[in-house]
Amino acid sequence: MNVIDLTGVIREGMWNYEWPFPSFRMRPLDKVPWVKGDVYCEVFEGMHSQTGTYLETPAHFFGNDRSYSVAEIPVSKLVDMPCKVLMLNESEFASAGPRKPIDAGMLERCPGSKLLAEGDAILVGTGWGKHWMDACYLEQSPYFTYDAMEWLIARKPFLLGSDFPRWDNLPKSEGFFADFYEADILMLAPCVNLEQVKRPDVRLTALPLHIPGTSAVPCRAVIMEEEEGYYGN
Repeated sequence: MNVIDLTGVIREGMWNYEWPFPSFRMRPLDKVPWVKGDVYCEVFEGMHSQTGTYLETPAHFFGNDRSYSVAEIPVSKLVDMPCKVLMLNESEFASAGPRKPIDAGMLERCPGSKLLAEGDAILVGTGWGKHWMDACYLEQSPYFTYDAMEWLIARKPFLLGSDFPRWDNLPKSEGFFADFYEADILMLAPCVNLEQVKRPDVRLTALPLHIPGTSAVPCRAVIMEEEEGYYGN
């Protein structure tokens, strides 16, 4: 079994959503006056629910009073999920520059598209996770077109994820987020290392921190892949 870590590193200087989202900073704990000797602990400042790789529910769109929080998802549903990886041609997304759209035809041509079943987790890979620490990571990431998102929603996945952070084209919105959240699909994004996956049929585990009352939570996500088989790209 090949285990692939999909979790982007949380460290100073990593990508982050724009203001008012705070930036992550780690510092040593101040001296503890009620303990003899030194105590070593770290303080995480500026960490928010969409820091790094995170799991998200429709409450991000509808609000916590009209949806459910991440902590309300039974943990058993997040372990060893059947998952299909739709790996696009990495060379098309390798360099920074104008944002590149992902349309339904590109998804349809992925080997994994023929294996999709209702209730699967779907991860869309482009190789963009390699830019995690680069200044271009957020503003120049690929994005989904409306027909691509409608194609994905029609497959009725339990979870949808990607290795790029900004799904919509904000200056000229594709307008698909209402449809996505109304379909009650979990979001896992952004991931890294999807280009290491050799076959489209894998198992996914995504375990968020246990923090009640929030629509999104940073998590550790891993793929378990049988060593036999290979991608047809």
